[in-house]
Amino acid sequence: MQTVDYGTGKFEEPCVLLLGYFDGVHVGHRALIEKAKETAVSRGWRVGIMTFYDSKRGGQIYLFKERLAIFASLGLDFVYAAPYDEKFRATPWQDFLAHTTERVKVRAFVCGADFTFGKDAAGDTEKLKEFSKLNNIDVFVEQLVGFEGEKAAATMAKRYLDEGEMEKLCRLLGEKYFICGQVSTEGRHVGRRLGFPTANLHIDKEKYPLKKGVYAVRADLDGKEYRGIANYGARPTFEDERVVLEVYFDGYRGDLYGKEVKVEFDFFLREIRKFDSAEELTAQLNKDLERIR
Repeated sequence: MQTVDYGTGKFEEPCVLLLGYFDGVHVGHRALIEKAKETAVSRGWRVGIMTFYDSKRGGQIYLFKERLAIFASLGLDFVYAAPYDEKFRATPWQDFLAHTTERVKVRAFVCGADFTFGKDAAGDTEKLKEFSKLNNIDVFVEQLVGFEGEKAAATMAKRYLDEGEMEKLCRLLGEKYFICGQVSTEGRHVGRRLGFPTANLHIDKEKYPLKKGVYAVRADLDGKEYRGIANYGARPTFEDERVVLEVYFDGYRGDLYGKEVKVEFDFFLREIRKFDSAEELTAQLNKDLERIR
């Protein structure tokens, strides 16, 4: 997927451009994406989506590289990416639109009814329509999508992450919530000695944290799907307070060290607790396996 940088890049084919942050790519975002794709297909245009390289506020549900993978899977052609820095935040709404339409050959904008932009969020959908009318650009402002009696939003997704509500979160996102990361080659290999060899993923500090606990997960490894148990947080039984994602994949016997792995979350299993012995921990892990099988 092509990335068009806000400051230096250009996209010179006629396109529909989705405006927003698209952090969690939830069901509301997916409705906007479908509208943009329908509009583009009927007119022979490309489809682009705006997002930010870094965190807009309070951590990212999906890191930039994770969003790129989602956007590609949804059939988008390019990403219009900006840094959410002081300079960008100070840009007046008129300058943002003028700069964007100079860099990208926009033939239509698509956004949600609550979209705001520019310095102090002074730009709104009415100002977007005024600008676009003067520049012969179509604007499609879509109604907000509801979920569980509220507006589908990134703040709701973060609340579900805080609460460990994986099943609700996955429905809100329209697919399984996931974490991507490289399997660490460091570690004490305690799990292997217990008969539960694990893959450890150190989470990027920009990633919005989920509730610490033990989860039922799954991943595609070497072309086959495996269910697993994931411990997100510390490992108090072994007095290890580092926050990592430690995963045991049921039945997997390969070597994952140094490989990039996408871990998808099914549901919350239990809280993290300190066991009196390795034997007690092993017995609990076997109970956990019974629940996920």
